[in-house]
Amino acid sequence: MIQKHDENEILEQKCKLLLNENGVRFVGILSNMGRQIAGGYKEGVVPLVDYEDHKMCLEHALGILLTKDLDESLGPIDYLIAKREKVIMITLPMQKYAVLISAELDANIEKIITNATKLLSN
Repeated sequence: MIQKHDENEILEQKCKLLLNENGVRFVGILSNMGRQIAGGYKEGVVPLVDYEDHKMCLEHALGILLTKDLDESLGPIDYLIAKREKVIMITLPMQKYAVLISAELDANIEKIITNATKLLSN
């Protein structure tokens, strides 16, 4: 049990590092059951969704990652980007988790993805 706690603490620290990236609003680590186990909003950022919409967003990100029908022919998903009117949503599948990042429209998305992948793949 202590090992799980230590792993979650490490994930929290990595989320905090990602929140320091310019333009990042939110970073969340999702378990394979769709539960947010680490992360949150950057200090001072006002969420654009309420708690129920936030949960739906997490479930949507997880649902996308569970679709592996084309992995054999096209290869696995590296990341998904959804540009919305107010934010950009990035979903990164990792070995044991999924990472959901919300960023400002003018953020350097490629830099965020590269840094998140390096940081979270260790």
